[in-house]
Amino acid sequence: MTVQHADSVKTEDLVLFSNGPGEVSTWVLPVVEAVRGRSDLSPRYRIVLVIHPCQFGSGREHLVARRIGGIDTVIGPGEYVKMLFTGLGMKKYAFSREGIIFSLGGSLMHPVLFRRRIKGRHRLFAYSNNPGWHDRYERVFVRSDYMKQKFESAGCPAGKLLVTGDLVASSLKRLRSRAEARKALGVTPAQKMIVFMPGSREFEVKYMLPVFLKVIADLTAARQGIKPFILRSPYVHDALVELALSMGGRIREAESLPGRLVERGGLRSVALPGGAEVPLLEGGLETWGEGIDLAVTVPGTNTVQLAYRGIPALVVTALNKPDLIPIEGAAGLVKLVPFVGKRIMRRAVLSYVRGFTYAALPNIYENEELLPELFGVITTAEITDKLASILAKGGEREIRKKLSRFRFETDPIDLIMEGVWPV
Repeated sequence: MTVQHADSVKTEDLVLFSNGPGEVSTWVLPVVEAVRGRSDLSPRYRIVLVIHPCQFGSGREHLVARRIGGIDTVIGPGEYVKMLFTGLGMKKYAFSREGIIFSLGGSLMHPVLFRRRIKGRHRLFAYSNNPGWHDRYERVFVRSDYMKQKFESAGCPAGKLLVTGDLVASSLKRLRSRAEARKALGVTPAQKMIVFMPGSREFEVKYMLPVFLKVIADLTAARQGIKPFILRSPYVHDALVELALSMGGRIREAESLPGRLVERGGLRSVALPGGAEVPLLEGGLETWGEGIDLAVTVPGTNTVQLAYRGIPALVVTALNKPDLIPIEGAAGLVKLVPFVGKRIMRRAVLSYVRGFTYAALPNIYENEELLPELFGVITTAEITDKLASILAKGGEREIRKKLSRFRFETDPIDLIMEGVWPV
């Protein structure tokens, strides 16, 4: 069965499965661009992106994905679950029986169950960090030899696995030079451009943005030549920013400041209680990354993006409210247990993180602290002091040197495309 479109081109379905902000932005995007960039593939496939439920998701992945050029249809988590369990809503999509289903984030279970539901004969591929269900897949692409060994230990035949390097590296774009980015923001050569990245998930933004505002106020009061900015994730909506700003000064676990959104000449800023304003940047690292001297971020895919861009960063992993932090597997659902769930979750998270020396993905990959970290129960003053220490010693330049190892001889997306659609 094929799908007839208005342009009279017959297509098969390329169904992509993904789950979180990082995966949509850095795994899905390069695959879509590569397929649409091939004249032999682009007319052939209708690209459907399915966002499946995930405790690491922001809840807005399907909304952001609809702005990615080249994706024909996006199915959100709620609609997907209804379709999977009841079959309702399937007819309107008229899924082809042939084609490809490609897992790009989360459990490999979902594409297998989906193929069964639509009674398809699609070939299954995955780029993944998560073994399991791999016996149903034709090929699994992985970022490193270490990940390959992890899959092999879980019973995946070596012949199914291909080490490609990190797909995040294929997603990087640089829209402005360092001079262009800094000029657009009024940053002089003598100033340090420090960008605070409070994350894309609700719990991160609610608690870290007010804490970062306090850090900004204290750091700029103590040190001259600092030009701070807040980099807003595309997965964060205005209502969440305003909620986070209203929580400043009311967070029991750490010092924080409130703020309010202001707009002047089409540019948004966060106004602090003392009258200072911190610009709120839109556009992501592709627009502003080249101009950054030092970033302050929560853990996640963003730490890998920073590493590949060579941007020094302090990674703050606060365990002050451990019950808010999602963890993988059934243990992550404990918080839903009435009355005692949060208490049990605190213990589960603290037990879970004991197995990690680092929280930043580049540090985990290299088993070395390339990006400095604060990991544990953290005070706001510790963040400020750590930043001051890095800046006082020119530490950002040393970090940048260490990050130079993050390079691949061959673009990972080229290896993936060759593995699925050999020329």
